[in-house]
Amino acid sequence: MTHPPGRVLVVDDHQPNRLKLTLAVRNLGHEAESVASGEECLAALRSQSFDMVLLDIIMPGMDGFQVLEAIKGDPALRDIPVLVISSLEEMADAVRAIELGADDFLTKSFNPVLLRARVGAGLERKRLRDQELEYLRQVDRLAAASGIVEGKDFDPSRLGLDDIAARGDRLGNLARVFLGMAGEVYRREQNLRKQISLLKGGFLLLLLGACWGLIPSLSRMIMRDGLNPLGVVFWTLGFSATIMLVLSLVTGRMPKTGWPTIRRYLILGLLGGVLPQLVLFGVAAHVPAMIIAIVLAAESFIVFIMAAILGLEAPNLKRFIGLSFGLACVVLILLPGSDGTGASAWFWVVATLAVPAFYAIENILIASLPDDGADTIATTTGIVVAAAAIMMPVTFLSGSMIYPSEALSQYGGPFLLIASLSAFSNVLLIFTIRTTGAVFASQAGYAMTAGGILWSVILLNEHMSLWIWAALACLVSGLVLVMPKQTEEAQTEVVSAGGLAPWAEERVS
Repeated sequence: MTHPPGRVLVVDDHQPNRLKLTLAVRNLGHEAESVASGEECLAALRSQSFDMVLLDIIMPGMDGFQVLEAIKGDPALRDIPVLVISSLEEMADAVRAIELGADDFLTKSFNPVLLRARVGAGLERKRLRDQELEYLRQVDRLAAASGIVEGKDFDPSRLGLDDIAARGDRLGNLARVFLGMAGEVYRREQNLRKQISLLKGGFLLLLLGACWGLIPSLSRMIMRDGLNPLGVVFWTLGFSATIMLVLSLVTGRMPKTGWPTIRRYLILGLLGGVLPQLVLFGVAAHVPAMIIAIVLAAESFIVFIMAAILGLEAPNLKRFIGLSFGLACVVLILLPGSDGTGASAWFWVVATLAVPAFYAIENILIASLPDDGADTIATTTGIVVAAAAIMMPVTFLSGSMIYPSEALSQYGGPFLLIASLSAFSNVLLIFTIRTTGAVFASQAGYAMTAGGILWSVILLNEHMSLWIWAALACLVSGLVLVMPKQTEEAQTEVVSAGGLAPWAEERVS
């Protein structure tokens, strides 16, 4: 057989003619179906796939001319070859049919050799037309892909041009060249985004360090007077809650309600507000602010380990080395014992480690928040208000309340400053976590360490020893090695929140 098999539809109102044509087409090696009217022909063409139509002209109801006009007027059917069937007496009808778009004609008393030639020629035209249409469709896809690349928001692996690039002709070569250039543009775009992300993340960390690093020195200054930590935390959280509520009202970004959301805020308020502040103010009376700031650098290492174990961010050797530098910063300070802590203060230094541990847990939980809980102002307001609500009954029932006359007259300024810094730092921290990842955001512990050391020297005249300078060198080295998390296009982030909190499971599902 010369031509590949095709699927042919025979249309004739006389059953003997239909049977004769159908058998003849099948004897040529093609599939053949038959219908008895023009209406049935159009219905079959629109519901099934055919490569050719053998169409009788004279039929009751819808004749062959009307069927031919309908086929050629339908964009989905117009490329199907139509071979009209006529008798010698109907030659004028055959000419008219060809003028209407028929591809060829055949007499009813056809010769099998002629049938083979006409059917084969028609199927070959259909095959070539299909190839041409597919070629044009691929050209359109290639042109559309170029528009996507111009928008610079693309991934070459998702352009869907692999089948075109597999062609052995010039179009395939063009697709391969295009994909190569698109891949290079994509890599450059990703590198630029990474650099911008690093610069933005670095700026956020420096800002966090400058603000949050002031808190240990202020805490040290307040706690020298022997205030009760519970009372101090009550006032600082109360001021922070007031500030955030006003900000939420002004911006119209109030925290959501509902028990799952409130439970989320209570957990974060306890772990990220109440407990770390209680420990911080508790140890501030016994440990120099500089040492507190340095111990807080351990937060980054704790977050990295937790994020890797829980699958929140992919483990990375470069990050591990960088975070190890930060941990070495803590070790360099604690091992020499030359910073005035003394053996009796070791208990308080070790207790200080609870602060970065609580902050690390908070970072992980914030990173696992569902998308509908990601608004920074609303989330911060909910967390701080929940923390203040927890502290209120605890402070009153324990008899640790610092009365307003004393709190406002003697410590109102420091309390308000700590509350303002805490509120702003929490907003900034949540934004950083949501945009750069929990591990990179945990570098705020390093930045806070650097800021805390600087503020302790300025405000408290604490001493900068050689060990502290060495620790700062380790801290900077670690910060350079730890990069923000990659965008989803460059790295698929697997979020597995098993054992974290109920809302984390909701996010995964």
